[in-house]
Amino acid sequence: MTNDLQTENRTAALEVACETAVSGCVFRMRTEADDRERLLEITRDHVREQHGKAYTLEEIEEQHVNEVEVEIETGETDESEQNDG
Repeated sequence: MTNDLQTENRTAALEVACETAVSGCVFRMRTEADDRERLLEITRDHVREQHGKAYTLEEIEEQHVNEVEVEIETGETDESEQNDG
């Protein structure tokens, strides 16, 4: 049985990406929807340490966190992807 956030092959996740393209920053983090607090804390620490800016967890959540849908990996492999040896 699935819930509102999850279908058979897809689920909701949270994503945040650093928007400082000028500095060349490539920070991006994606996690399960129920791990919001950890995502916010790691992002806050990244921005403070790498960019010298201080944001509250609330500011990060309101301005930078997006809910995205991601494909769930089943662990099954396609026969064409298997090694010959």
